[in-house]
Amino acid sequence: MRELAVLIAPTLLVAIGIIGRIDRSGRTRTLAAAVRTASAVSLALAIWACWELAHHGEMHGSLLTWRGMGVSVWLDSLSVSLFLLVSGIGAAVLKYSETYLDGDPRKGRFMADLSFTLAAVMTLVLSGNLLQLVVAWIATSLGLHRLLLFYRDRPAAVSAARKKFVVARLGDLCLATGAILLASTCHSGDLRLVLDRVHGLTRPGAQVEIAAIALVLAAALKSAQFPAHGWLPDIVDTPTPVSALLHAGIINGGGFLALRFADVLTAAPGSLMLLAGIGGLTAVYGSLVLMTQTSIKAALAWSTIAQMGLMLLECGIGAFALALVHLIAHSVYKAHGFLSSGNAVRTVAHRHPVAPRAGRASRAFGLVIALVAYIALRPCLEVVLAEPLISWTLGLVVVLGLGMLLAQGAPDLLPGWNLAREGLLAMAAMGAYIGLHAAAHALLMNTLPPAPIPSPVEWVVLFAVLIAFAVIVFMQIIPEPFQSRAWYRTAYVHLAQGLYVDAFLSRFWRRLRVQTEVSL
Repeated sequence: MRELAVLIAPTLLVAIGIIGRIDRSGRTRTLAAAVRTASAVSLALAIWACWELAHHGEMHGSLLTWRGMGVSVWLDSLSVSLFLLVSGIGAAVLKYSETYLDGDPRKGRFMADLSFTLAAVMTLVLSGNLLQLVVAWIATSLGLHRLLLFYRDRPAAVSAARKKFVVARLGDLCLATGAILLASTCHSGDLRLVLDRVHGLTRPGAQVEIAAIALVLAAALKSAQFPAHGWLPDIVDTPTPVSALLHAGIINGGGFLALRFADVLTAAPGSLMLLAGIGGLTAVYGSLVLMTQTSIKAALAWSTIAQMGLMLLECGIGAFALALVHLIAHSVYKAHGFLSSGNAVRTVAHRHPVAPRAGRASRAFGLVIALVAYIALRPCLEVVLAEPLISWTLGLVVVLGLGMLLAQGAPDLLPGWNLAREGLLAMAAMGAYIGLHAAAHALLMNTLPPAPIPSPVEWVVLFAVLIAFAVIVFMQIIPEPFQSRAWYRTAYVHLAQGLYVDAFLSRFWRRLRVQTEVSL
């Protein structure tokens, strides 16, 4: 029963929420002490869970359960990794919020809502049964809704919260449908039993296939996938800690759901094709719109949309280990990006003159360096892990991103030194990518099912995304030939507005709401 000790972390966060509700101004030392204590205990418990997992293997504990449902925790490689991630980011966000809202008369209320939401996220990743998972999923969404409405006098924030509320309720309905179908098929609500029984089925049956489709839709709605993405860029009017927590932890819930129910998705190949299609379309769409954004927070939001699409694409083609690496890396990067976004103005103001930008050939050469580094280090991964061709294709996406990064930092002076520096950076980046991929595979080897053979549809989606990314990278590295073209300027304007997808959906929603009010 020692596994249940990890539930102390969300319990302490709930206690902070109660204290914050009592002390709405947040001026007493009690709230500050409670925040520091809860953050330290949560991190300590996450580290302890890692230690226990490494020495005793997977653990499962339950309390007050009936037919596998109630209060239970499942400590495996996936849940412990995300528990450590959420605890670390949560501690940083809570500490940042203490200073960020210092002097605000509603600081206590904000800290309370933030703590409740963090407690729900921790409970979600630690859930050992379907009922607890669904309840925590819904609680996470409701907690985020309260945080989005912290500034009720800002129309953009209210609009984003309303859009998110509708999308979240659809996602809740999809998840609840999938959970009910799985529980009725497997005659249990225990997650381990459900996944083991689904994995052992020779033919999944209609109920499992429908449940898999429902889970894919729930994951897509949670992670702001096209076309239900419009609320995410509008949250820039919410407090910065909310943006950091959302982009770094909550929106990754779709990826967590796909990884947790990987056995169900692999049992119904159609669901994987749907997930790959939604993720690939969103990744390309988000990347195109991202090119046109000038606001720091808006760019980070569109980057998140694209990154979530790419992560779900990885899940859709069975690259589960790589998807976990992507989830963790994106969370840490986005948390840092939002919490440090206030330094951008200061950085620009004190920026020193830089060397002239490199010519077109020098910029394009960054792609060559990245590709050479990947080909040189790829055998290191194959020694540890023999993977299909699809892993090579995913690695080329990393090559494109690294090549663009090298091109943007290539000065036109000291070409010899610049070449050596870029080569070292490329080798280090590719070494880290390959090492993390191999480590994640070893970590999840006994937790997630092996990658299925990709279908022709998944291959088409993956190659289409790869070609689209190559075009996007090329247009960013060498934009001069296109900037003078009329079609480029026209496309730039339309893409800056997200191709008006959200505008059309918002108009439809307003008309539907007006008609409903009139009929009532």
